[in-house]
Amino acid sequence: MNRFPKFNMVVEAPVLLKMWYNDLNVFHKRDLSKYVGALTELINIVGWPELVEVLTGYWDNERMVFRFGTMEITPTIKEIRDGIDTVDTGLERRARKQESILIPNKPTLEDIINYISFMYLYVRLGHASFYANYNQEFRVTFREWDGIRPLAFTIALLGTMVFPQGPSLSINTRVIMLAHTLFHGHLNQRQVKYYPIAPVILSDMYRALGRCKEGHRYFQGCNLLLQWWILSHLAKGRGTQQLHTLDNNKSLKGLNDVLFWADLENRKTRGRWGQILSELRADDIQ
Repeated sequence: MNRFPKFNMVVEAPVLLKMWYNDLNVFHKRDLSKYVGALTELINIVGWPELVEVLTGYWDNERMVFRFGTMEITPTIKEIRDGIDTVDTGLERRARKQESILIPNKPTLEDIINYISFMYLYVRLGHASFYANYNQEFRVTFREWDGIRPLAFTIALLGTMVFPQGPSLSINTRVIMLAHTLFHGHLNQRQVKYYPIAPVILSDMYRALGRCKEGHRYFQGCNLLLQWWILSHLAKGRGTQQLHTLDNNKSLKGLNDVLFWADLENRKTRGRWGQILSELRADDIQ
């Protein structure tokens, strides 16, 4: 079996997703910051497929660690949680009884197991002017429709960038439930409880690593977060730049514009990445 198999993955955000984010107002973006932290910064990253493909070759699926030379390292829930800056997110949220126009009152089995398309969401909620096109379908006021746009954007962001299903930009309907829980909590024994998203992201990442190492042809996890994680550990000795969170002074966006080694271009080759990772020692890791 090829140690470094090729597979497809998210390389950059869909253009329409970027346009959607740019059209949101300051109040929408404040809500996004509150509920999904720095995950919106994913739309500014460009993926390095060669790095992730080679990185996967060093993954031990049984022990769930990366083995580089004489050392082991693995992403943790704390690292992912701190990276997306969602520590304690939800403690100040107020539970509100609100029916989402995106979720059927009585979902059928077909509603639960099927996928929705990114375009379905975008043409209905992606721009402030789109309300007029589908207001008969929504049957809510413009203010109510506008209030749901941050949640809809979160579904699109999670479905295409964090939990991608494939290049067709189909979104698993379970992502709707997950996003709704982030915003409104989950009613459990008459109490509304909020749950962090980091463990879900990490478990999906682990699963995707194992499947792609076995030959699966699409990385159905957040390869951009995985890329951020390994690069943040390889940034040792590069001045005082802090890389603890995705949106810290736009550091994540800046990662795509800096060179960690003078002789390497942004798009490293598989062979060069293999050499770098295989020669890593504990002193080389941040």
